[in-house]
Amino acid sequence: MNTFFVFVITLLLLLFTLVVQALRRRTNQSQPQPPGPPALPIIGHLYLFKGPLHRRLTRLATRYGAVFRLRFGTKNVVVVSSAQAAEECLGVHDIVFANRPQLPTGKILSYDWSTMGTASYGDYWRHIRRIGVTELLSAHRVQQYADVHTRMARSMARRLYRSAAGGRARVELKSQLFEMLMNVMTSMICARTFYGTDGEEILEVTEEVQWFRTMVEETMTLIGASTVWDYIPTLVRWLDIGGFGRRLWRLRESRTKFVQGLIQDERNKMEEGTTTGRTMIGALLALQHKDPEDCPDQLIRALCISALEAGSSTSADTVEWAMSLMLNNPKVMVKVRDEIDSYIGKPIRLIEAADLLKLQYLRCIIMETLRLHPPTPLLVPHESSIDCIVGGFYIPKGTMLLVNTSAIHRDPKIWDKPTNFIPERFEGEKCEGNMTMPFGMGRQRCPAENLGMQMVGLALGTMIQCFEWERVGEELVDMTDGFGLTAPRAVPLEAFYKPRQSMITLLSEI
Repeated sequence: MNTFFVFVITLLLLLFTLVVQALRRRTNQSQPQPPGPPALPIIGHLYLFKGPLHRRLTRLATRYGAVFRLRFGTKNVVVVSSAQAAEECLGVHDIVFANRPQLPTGKILSYDWSTMGTASYGDYWRHIRRIGVTELLSAHRVQQYADVHTRMARSMARRLYRSAAGGRARVELKSQLFEMLMNVMTSMICARTFYGTDGEEILEVTEEVQWFRTMVEETMTLIGASTVWDYIPTLVRWLDIGGFGRRLWRLRESRTKFVQGLIQDERNKMEEGTTTGRTMIGALLALQHKDPEDCPDQLIRALCISALEAGSSTSADTVEWAMSLMLNNPKVMVKVRDEIDSYIGKPIRLIEAADLLKLQYLRCIIMETLRLHPPTPLLVPHESSIDCIVGGFYIPKGTMLLVNTSAIHRDPKIWDKPTNFIPERFEGEKCEGNMTMPFGMGRQRCPAENLGMQMVGLALGTMIQCFEWERVGEELVDMTDGFGLTAPRAVPLEAFYKPRQSMITLLSEI
């Protein structure tokens, strides 16, 4: 009797579920669906991943509108490419789209989606966000890091000066910037540098350093929305033909070993009483000491991995893009150098973090660079937690949202000469009302904005103040972007430089 009763109840529940699903499909079909290009069987629109995805999606937006739909394998996707649609998704419906899609690469590389950028909205997200913002990214902490940023920017200037031997030299900038910014981040995280010490004339590039740069670049290539592996059938991923999954696991294991080593080193220093307590890991271990469950090692690893990769990669890309734009527009570089010289005055000194608030044209250059080349041309994907309406179209629960920041920043409806590099557009209140969102929007907005602006401002300002820069050859610098979450330059920037006559004495002393 009991078995029969259970069978009947199960059957009724099954029938009820089928009826609800049928009614829901009928309701959904009666509501307007976003337009979109034809999908191929099984793979859907994965064929779009042949080039930089944000460029392909921008072209599709001109045909299908500011809100259109795609299908990546079996995953439903909606793409928004206008300021109005982005505001609707991440403003009006902010809490609806506060989740992150649980993509397979994120499960592996982000420790089961536990990093600040991959965690979905909820108790854990609030917990890690609170710790990250309060302990690592507050205004007080950013001010504490100013000395580190200044010291590392000057270290890079000294290295460039000595390489030039007082004359003209040629340099590949991405390597120099990455080395400097990696030292910045590791100094903040654990009071260590991996490219030598400030007193060394030639900084040693160890195997550990070479591995770390390769690891960061590989991670930025593999994560985000444009990894086909995330959307292929589960069985195919399990078979791992081509070894992509094994590659991800090897990357995770090596990253974990590296970061856990930093944590253990700092823990040992605390036990010996030799730590300063001002590092990121030091602050997190202090929390762990008070409540081990509140701040376990995995949470510390998640925060450190996010800081190391985002801080070194995206900041280096931004400075490299800014230098590329100024080399193609030399009058801009002259204008910002004049601003720095005028503000610093006599006696001449190198710029410091406190100067950045007064160097408004330098800030305009950074903002215009972020407009043309945002750190993530497609924001880190969001996912809808309930059904909703966007732009008059029905968006079902579980849909992945891609916000095409690149398209919004170059929209001719809101930007005059949108593809031109015009820093003056950010002077005063000229851009008030024009949406720029290089750090995202809403609850999932990047909390490291002030930290990033300080790092980029000091690196870029120091390079401009100390050296004269020229293109290699008569041709304009190629501005083609490459693949990956951050869309770096397709070809690393090379340029000629020489120390400014007025700065030689200072450069010889630092």
